[in-house]
Amino acid sequence: MKITSTRRLFLAGTGVVGSAAALAACGGQATEEEQQSQAAEENEEAAEEQGELPSTAWERMEYDEVPDGGSLRKAILTFPANWNRDQVDGNNADTSEISYPCGAGAELILSEAGEKELNPDYIESAEMTSEDPQTVSVKYNPNAKWDDGSPIVVADLIAQWKALNGSNEEFLVVSTVGWDQIESITQTDDEYSAEIVFSSPFIDWITVLHPVSPASVYADPETFNTGFADGPTPGKGPFKVGTMDQGGGVVTLERNEHWWGRAPKLETVIFQVVDQTTQPQSFANGEIDWLDVGTGDVLSQAKTRSDATIQATNGLTWTHLTINVGGGDGILEDVKVREAMARGIDRDAIGRAVVGPLEAPIVLVDNFVYMPGQDGYQDSYEAIGSLTFDPEAAGTILDEAGWVLEGDKRSKDGKTLDLSVIIPADTKSNSDRARQVQTNLNAIGFNVELQTVPSDGYFPDYVMPKAFDMVTFSWVGTAFPESSSVNLVYPIDSGQNYTGFADDRLGPLNEQVKAAFDEEERRKVANEISAIIAESFAVIPFYATPNIVAIKTGVVNTGASQFESTDWTQVGVKA
Repeated sequence: MKITSTRRLFLAGTGVVGSAAALAACGGQATEEEQQSQAAEENEEAAEEQGELPSTAWERMEYDEVPDGGSLRKAILTFPANWNRDQVDGNNADTSEISYPCGAGAELILSEAGEKELNPDYIESAEMTSEDPQTVSVKYNPNAKWDDGSPIVVADLIAQWKALNGSNEEFLVVSTVGWDQIESITQTDDEYSAEIVFSSPFIDWITVLHPVSPASVYADPETFNTGFADGPTPGKGPFKVGTMDQGGGVVTLERNEHWWGRAPKLETVIFQVVDQTTQPQSFANGEIDWLDVGTGDVLSQAKTRSDATIQATNGLTWTHLTINVGGGDGILEDVKVREAMARGIDRDAIGRAVVGPLEAPIVLVDNFVYMPGQDGYQDSYEAIGSLTFDPEAAGTILDEAGWVLEGDKRSKDGKTLDLSVIIPADTKSNSDRARQVQTNLNAIGFNVELQTVPSDGYFPDYVMPKAFDMVTFSWVGTAFPESSSVNLVYPIDSGQNYTGFADDRLGPLNEQVKAAFDEEERRKVANEISAIIAESFAVIPFYATPNIVAIKTGVVNTGASQFESTDWTQVGVKA
C-alpha cells in the first residue's frame, strides 16, 4: 500500500561492530575527497541501473487529434476516509489519485525531465521581488473557479495558510512545511493578486502560491478535520466528483461545467474499489482500464489481456520498514535493538521477492532525501557502516546490549524480543516484505508475528495513530525533496512521522536547508539530514519501486511516468 508524501518527487547506527570496526581503526578514515569520489562512483552505478528505464512511457497524441468522449476506469484499494487531503486522514494515495483530474497540484506543470513551470490556467505570474525579507508577488488567473462556481481568490490562500501554519494545533494537518515560514499574505491590486512575505527564506516558495481548497474548508478545526469525511472538497480542475457510491466503492468524475480551460476529451473518469488480489483479474476481464503492477504474478496476469500494453518507468516510490519506538513494550526505544534489526534484515532478498519478478532492476535506497542516481545522492549509512545484510553483526549488537540468546530466542530482564508487523489484508507486496522481515529477525533471536488487518483500516486505525510495532508501506514523492524530507522523523508531531521519534538536531538543519538557495549548500545540508535519520534506525529503507502500469491499448497522454504530470484535458482513448 502507498501513502502520499508532501516531501519528494525523487528518492534515495550509532557505531560499527565486529571486524569492520577493527579494520577501520587500523586503516584510518578516507579523506573527504576520497569519500566524495567514492560517493560519485556509487551514484553513477546506481544511475546506470535506473537508466535502464525511461522517464515517461505513455503514448502521446496531440490534443486536436484525441477523439472526444469515452471513459477511463481505474482501481483504488480504499474509498476515501477523508476527502480533505490537507488533513492527516486524507493523506492517502487513493484519495490523491481521485483528486488529480479535479485539479490537485495542477498549478505546477512537471516536464518529462522533472522541470517545473507555472500553469497559466491558474497563475498568470509569480515573482520573488525581494530576498530580505523574502517577498513574492503572485497574480491568479481571474477566470479560475472552484467547481462550485465560486472564484479562486487570495482569501482562499490566506485561509489555508492560517490553518496549515501550525499556530492552531486543533487543525490536524499533514504538513506545515512552507506555511509556517510565511509572515503575511496581503491582497494587493485586487482579489486575484497578493504579496507573500516570508519570516525566513524558503527555497520552494512556488509550492505555497495557490490554494488547495476554498476558504470554507479551513473555516474552523471541526470543519477542517471532519467536515469532508463523507464528501469531496471543491476542486479546481477539468473534472469534478459527480457521483459517489460508498457501498459499491465507486467514485465517478464528470466534466466540470465551471472549468475555464480547454475542454477535457474524456467524458468520465471512474474509480472502483477493488481488492489488490482481484485487481489483475478485473483488468484481464476488461473491467478496469489501468492496473498498477507491483508483483510478478500481477505482471503475468496483465500480459494475458490482448488489448493492453505494459509501460515501465523509473518511479518516485520507495518502500521501508517504519518502527514505532514506543512499541514492543519498550524494547524498541533502544537504538541498538533497532540497529540490530536494520543489519539483520536482508533488503536485497526483499527486493528480489518483490521487484525481481517485475523484470526491473533492484535498486536499494540508502538516502532519505534523494533517489539513487539523482544529483546529490549519497549513502547515508557510510559513516556508520554501510547497511549490508549482516546477521552476525546484528547478533553481536544484541549481545552487547544485553539480549542473551537462549535456544533460538533472546531475553533481557525478563523480557523477550516479541514484536509484530501489521499487514493490510489482500496486499501481496506488503505481505512479502513483512514475511522476509519476520524470517530474518526470528533467525537472530526475535519473536516476530504478522498481524493482518482490514485494508481499509490499515492507515486510519493502525499507521496514523501509531498502533503498531512495525509497518511497511510505500512513500510516494513530490517535486520538492529537500524542504520536506525531515518530516519523516521531525518534529515528533509531524503528520508524517509515524515513528514516535524525533532528533532535535534536525530542527536547525531543516531551517538551513529550506533557506539554502545555493544548490551545493542545499545538497550538503540535505545529506546531513539524511545521515541523522539513518543513524536513528527508526525507518529502514528498502528499495526504489519502478513504476509499472498495464493500460488498455488506445489510452493516450497518461500512464507510467516518473516526473511528467498528466494534463487531464488531453487524456483520451483513440479509435
